[in-house]
Amino acid sequence: MYITKQRAFPTIPNKNICVPIGPILAVQYFYEKLNFCDIFGKHKSKGLDLNSLLIGLLSYKLTENFSIKEAGKWLNQKEILDILHLESFHERVLYRTLELLGRNKEEILSDILDSLFLFMILKRRMQI
Repeated sequence: MYITKQRAFPTIPNKNICVPIGPILAVQYFYEKLNFCDIFGKHKSKGLDLNSLLIGLLSYKLTENFSIKEAGKWLNQKEILDILHLESFHERVLYRTLELLGRNKEEILSDILDSLFLFMILKRRMQI
């Protein structure tokens, strides 16, 4: 019996990419449910939407979890920009975003705790 080498069909490069939509939708859902739009939105009024950038960063960390530089590349894919309603931006925007969060961390953490407590109280009342 003579066995020949089996070969797969050659792959042809194309422009199709895979975008993990699940983590993005999950982050958007909880971001909205916990009222984070109001918490973070008040800290930036000009330029790109802070909430969209944060949703993108959180989604990236759930899928890839590499550096901020790599996050900038990931977020600047056309499909991701369309999902998050963003325009193309330089990676320095992400560093400035994190810097802004750091400068306002006490107020942001306080607002997040208030939002979580309110969410838990409302959830408990619905169970009664």
